[in-house]
This record gives sequence, C-alpha cells and structure tokens, in this order.
Amino acid sequence: MVLSRNQFDLVIVGAGAIGLSVARAARAHGLSVAVLERGTAGRGASWAAAGMLSPLGEALEPGPFLRFGLHSLDLWPDFARGLAEETGEEVEYRECGKLRLALSESEEERLRGRLAWAREHDVPAQWLEAEEVRRGHPGLAPVVRGALFLGRDFRVDNRRLVHALRVACVNQGVQLFEGCEVTTLLTADDRVHGVQLSTGEGVGAGRVLVAAGAWSGQVAGLPRPLPVRPIRGEMAALRPASPGGVASPQGGGLHPLGGPVLESERLYLVPRDDGRILVGATETDTGFDPGPTVGGLRRILAEASAMVPALEAALVEEVWSGFRPGSPDGMPILGQIPGVRDLFVATGHYRNGILLTPATAEGMGKLVAGEDARHLPEAFLPDRFFGPDDGSH
Repeated sequence: MVLSRNQFDLVIVGAGAIGLSVARAARAHGLSVAVLERGTAGRGASWAAAGMLSPLGEALEPGPFLRFGLHSLDLWPDFARGLAEETGEEVEYRECGKLRLALSESEEERLRGRLAWAREHDVPAQWLEAEEVRRGHPGLAPVVRGALFLGRDFRVDNRRLVHALRVACVNQGVQLFEGCEVTTLLTADDRVHGVQLSTGEGVGAGRVLVAAGAWSGQVAGLPRPLPVRPIRGEMAALRPASPGGVASPQGGGLHPLGGPVLESERLYLVPRDDGRILVGATETDTGFDPGPTVGGLRRILAEASAMVPALEAALVEEVWSGFRPGSPDGMPILGQIPGVRDLFVATGHYRNGILLTPATAEGMGKLVAGEDARHLPEAFLPDRFFGPDDGSH
C-alpha cells in the first residue's frame, strides 16, 4: 500500500479512544479522515484503563477540569447509546455510582471538602458514616471511617468502547492504518501538509491532529516537542470466590453486580458485568519501562485485600500495564498548535481519557472542521506550553 499518494482532509496520529472518537466526529462533519496507529488500534492506554467516569473523584480542585469532566459526563449517555445504535456494540455504560472510602482521618477531611465542591456544582453526593457503609458492604475492612457516595459517578467497559469506536469509524468510511508509525510532521510556509512515516513514506493531509497518547511527545516537526510523558499504570482483574472458595460470577456477594465502584486515595475496585473486579493502579514515572512488575502488582493486590479481606481468596485472572499520557500541569492539551496552521493536538488526558472522550470528540471534531469549539477550556490550549509566537514566524 502506497500511502504517499493519498490525500485526506484530516490525518489523525493515534487510534486510542481519543483519536478514534475525534475521527468519528470529523466524519460526521463531512471530512475525509485517515487514522494512523503505530501499533494496534485501541490497544494502548485506552485498553489498559478501568473505565471510570469520575469527574468529582479525579478533580484535584474546582476549576476547568471539573467543569469539562462534568460536561463530558453529561454527554456519556447519548454517546454510548449512539455507538450502540451505529454498531450494535454495547459498551457496558453503567450509572453505578462510587463510594470514595476514607481510610484515615486526613482522607476523611479531604473527602468532606469534596462534598462541598459537589454541592457547589449540583452533583449528587452524600457523606456516609462507617456503620452505614459497612451495612451496605459488609466485606469492607474495619479501617473504613466513612465514605463519600457520588451518585453521578459511572463506569464503562473501555475495551468494548474502543472496539465499538473502531467499528463505527470503519463503517463511516474512516481509513484506519495500523502498524504505521508517524515520525515527523511535514510543514512548510507555517502550515502542516501531512506526516512522514518511519518507512519514509509521506501521507498528505489538509489538517493533522496528534492524538498519540503517551507517544505524542515523540512526534517530530513541531516548534518544540509536546511536553507529554508516559506514566506507567499496573492493574489486575480478580474473580472473587464464593464462601465455599469457588470462583463466583456474581462476586460472592462481595461486590454485587451493578454495585458502585469502591475507591480510596491508593486504590480502586471497579466491577464488571461478568463478575470480575478490576484492581488498580500504580503510577510510575519511569519512561517506557515495561510492566507489570512484581512490586507494582504486590502493592495493589495487598491493598485490595486490606480493603476487602475476602479478596485474599480471589483468583487472579489477568494482569497488565499501560502508559498514561501525562502533561506538566496534569491537564489535557487540546487545540491548535500556535503559529502552525491546520495542526492540532489532543493528548495529555493522563488517567481521564475515557471520561473525557465524548467532550474531547465534540470540541476537537468541531475545531478540525473549522467550527466554533466553545466547550474546549482555555486552560487546556497548547499555547500554555508553546506561546503564541513560538518559533513559527
């Protein structure tokens, strides 16, 4: 296949949830789209995630991230429904809520502060005392001091999500090329006109979007490299045992089907409809060092059994790791690169790419199509790292 002869309205670098969802949105705006993926579509951070949709749980403070996250959460029901209607693929979108557990006095204090944020943003939340928490979840350890119940904290099966997005893109005519590593952006006269692959081939495009997750910083040809670094996360999937010690598809009453996500400051337990519980996750800033590691898994498994002692008898069905795309300020990088016409970026979502997928697709889909993208926060613009006149005039 000779890609150098192809010309597209938009080339997207990266086929994770962000790249695929923007490709779908751009096609809806009438653009011809090619998505170039260095590996297999959807098998990076999007595959390794847990699928929590948790704006209040993830926000460090009130501000643009929380507002954008809440907006994205509002979009999720229609986003999931639309994918199912287009593809016949159900993404296991569940409005299950979350129990954010307090395991120490300081954690309880911080959670009570989040309760105030929730009320300011009209997010359903309530404080539950320890006795009430354990009455609903008798398997929790006695160390639990209480919990913040977040009623609008949901979950989705991220692996089913990226599969559905891939199917939707292909059905709509997006050209998807896997095993195509983009090394350099091709620019001239202060605008982008395509990309160059590791094979030396060029792909022409009227516009280019870099959405390569943790690998976005390795794409050359920008005024300066994107300040995105890989943060490794390690996870496990457990199959809880029944009281008799046999693996139970319903979790043995430990984490009831359809029950809330359980989370502390060090760990989360995310139920799946098939009865498994996802346990995660480590955060290691060591470049692209592979995982999972013995130390990382030992820590999360020990903390899981400390939170829910019966998990000592659970079967470990799968372990894996992935690289989250981290930015210097912990917020996404969304928008046009200053001084280079028709060059866009959507990366740096860190551990919130799945949550922010609908809002990112909405905003970036409009932006690459030349429309108003008012929902993209100014705080997320690439200008904060490049400057308005960075090396391009």
